[in-house]
Amino acid sequence: MRNFILSTTFSVTAFAASPLEDKGRPVATEPSLSPAETAAKMKLPPGFKVQVVTAEPDVVQPIAMAQDDRGRLWVITNTNYPVCPGEKKDSILIFEDTDGDGKADKRTVFYDKLTFPSGIEVGHGGVWVGAPPNLIFFPDKDADDKPDSEPEVVLDGWGWEDTHETLNDFIWGPDGWLYGTHGVFTNSLVGKPGTAKEDRVGINAAVWRLHPKTRKFERWAEGASNQWGIDWNDRGEAFFEACVIPHMWHAIQGARYQRQGGRHFNPHTYDDIKTIAWGRYEKAAYSGMMVYLGGLFPAEYRDTLFFHDIHMNKQRNERVVRSGSGYKSEKNGDFIVSEDKWFRGLQPQYGPDGSVFINDWYDKVPCHQQRDFTDRSNGRIYKITTDSVKPVKVDLAKATEAELIAHQLNPNDWFVRHARRILQERGLSAEGVATLEKMLFENPDETRQLRALWTIHCCGKLSDALLLKAVAAKSEHVRGWSVTLACENGAPSPAILAAMERLAKADSTPLVRLRVAGALQRIPVEKRWPSLNALAANEEDAKDQNIPLMLWYAAEPAVAADPEKATELLAGCKIPKVTEYIARRMAAK
Repeated sequence: MRNFILSTTFSVTAFAASPLEDKGRPVATEPSLSPAETAAKMKLPPGFKVQVVTAEPDVVQPIAMAQDDRGRLWVITNTNYPVCPGEKKDSILIFEDTDGDGKADKRTVFYDKLTFPSGIEVGHGGVWVGAPPNLIFFPDKDADDKPDSEPEVVLDGWGWEDTHETLNDFIWGPDGWLYGTHGVFTNSLVGKPGTAKEDRVGINAAVWRLHPKTRKFERWAEGASNQWGIDWNDRGEAFFEACVIPHMWHAIQGARYQRQGGRHFNPHTYDDIKTIAWGRYEKAAYSGMMVYLGGLFPAEYRDTLFFHDIHMNKQRNERVVRSGSGYKSEKNGDFIVSEDKWFRGLQPQYGPDGSVFINDWYDKVPCHQQRDFTDRSNGRIYKITTDSVKPVKVDLAKATEAELIAHQLNPNDWFVRHARRILQERGLSAEGVATLEKMLFENPDETRQLRALWTIHCCGKLSDALLLKAVAAKSEHVRGWSVTLACENGAPSPAILAAMERLAKADSTPLVRLRVAGALQRIPVEKRWPSLNALAANEEDAKDQNIPLMLWYAAEPAVAADPEKATELLAGCKIPKVTEYIARRMAAK
């Protein structure tokens, strides 16, 4: 390792946030800087500092990274870019800070024959990697940092027409699924190897998910442009950024968003959900999405959104505020402004000590303009931290069930998420379920209630009795998430269906009605009618930013399947947009 690079910590000075409407920058004309010089050129708010964790030649073109249960960084390099699939020359690297000084002093090569890797996550006995045309899994059951075998192809059919818009930015969701994003001008037809074309899932602009145990794959939401990153806030609401079109989006299961190009898979979509952005960044290319829940940064940054502006060599920060059933974003200032025009931050992630890691592609050419003439010999990983940070030594794989459950109360969501995933892998005892149920129904903090609910669900212990109690909870978020989870398998019980109808008719908040509309898309069309009729009768939702269209997406196949009941829905509908679409669909062939 090049210790002269790794031994330097830089304090950074305060800055005045620059206008967000400034023009995009072309190819950098300045010469490249050393990792130490680049870190020194970063301007952050007062109280923050930058460390170089590792850099070239120990890592080059670090396109994505993940963290294991010891807080080690698993980094994939992509020196093939933009040629896909490319040669078998890229690597999965493990970087470890063994002495707690914030700098990587141990480097392990896990695998070095990848072609065009684009996303990585660790868990469930191995490593998940996107490498079009495949999503692959490296088993490592003994956790010895060596693959147990050559990788398994879990899913194939991923396209690469536009090599910066294929499957990317893997992350475990609160429901226990592996999520990722995918851009608009690459067309994928995804399925398990050998799946017939007609049984595959079409993906272009989308958020997708894969269940690590059942291996079920879904297009979770569709539309937007070249999203590269998704994350969840403290109450389980997801957000992603996008390029060219407006930049910020509230990610809703089953939603269809404004597209940069192409058409929605369903020709009867008629309209799509629009941005939550406060404005539009000009000529922007964005990457990464982190909702900061790390517990180290000052309170004003908790539950706010961080993402990178590749063209402008910046990291943006925004907050979101409630608006009807959803949210609107607001400016919170630029968090990082780099004076090094080669800086290309990609994927921010907070770690076990609350600091934030950033992988830097480092290139004189921004975004998709990168071609063979650019430099593939560099790359950096930084750590954004504070003077109050304390070294954290952790190995959650050694934790007991009781300790993992206790971590659901941890102020750093890194521990919450890793502990939840480990419990999902192990399974949950009866005593564990009882402890989490007590947390769900007695903890005064709704964010802790949600953590308990998600963990019970991930472990397959979410009974109908528990769900029926949860859909009556005081917290709108617990009620809404209970509906979402109850319909995950597409077969909610009659009691759950009746509860959904009650919520659709009389729940006090549009957020819950939005969750009902999203969940309806997952159940058989003949069972949707009671809740569809109840939602359509809610005149107060007529101008909501999400509910009319989410209601329509759930109603459309039912309207097509049963004209008689569609007529009844039309007669009772008090949402003009949905009334129009019902009539339009009934007249269509």
